[in-house]
Order: sequence, then structure tokens, then C-alpha cells
Amino acid sequence: MENVNLILILGAGLLAACSPGPATLTIAGTAMQRGRAAGLAVAAGISSGSLIWSVSAAFGLGAVMLANAWIFEVVRYFGAAYLMYLALRSARSALRPGAPEL
Repeated sequence: MENVNLILILGAGLLAACSPGPATLTIAGTAMQRGRAAGLAVAAGISSGSLIWSVSAAFGLGAVMLANAWIFEVVRYFGAAYLMYLALRSARSALRPGAPEL
């Protein structure tokens, strides 16, 4: 690989790593709206979720799911059910009187 390409790739990676993503914005928004303790709780949750995904990838959870299709289906349906739960909870809180407008 040429040095110019390597420098461009490393520069792009550095910019991507330094830019705030949705997790950073969620932590900052929660901390500003609800206080430091709530912001730290959100940061701990995001960090633990990232750790779980990293450990799962390191131990080959993807290969296990490819070998056993039923495990993949269980994870997929559990994820879909959880997303529906979050959607219903969000809709109910939006319909509640006195809900803040964004």
C-alpha cells in the first residue's frame, strides 16, 4: 500500500473517531436535561452495550449464529419484540398530557 493511501485512510479514521456520534449526543442531551447522574447512567449503558457486542464478536457469536439458524431467529425475533416495546413506550409518552415538544 502506498504511503499516501495509508495517510488518507488513517486521517479519515481519525476524523470518524473524533466526530460525535449519536451515542455522544445522547449522553450530552441526557446530562443537560436530567443531570450528571442520568448522563453517567446513559454512558454506562452505552459502554456496556459496546462491550457486549465487542466480546460477542471476539468469541465468534456470528459464526455460531451462521451454524445454528434457530439461534439467529431467536435473536432476530427478540430484537423485533424489543423494538416494538420501545416504540409503544415512546408513543405512550408522547401522547401523555404535558409531554415536551421538540
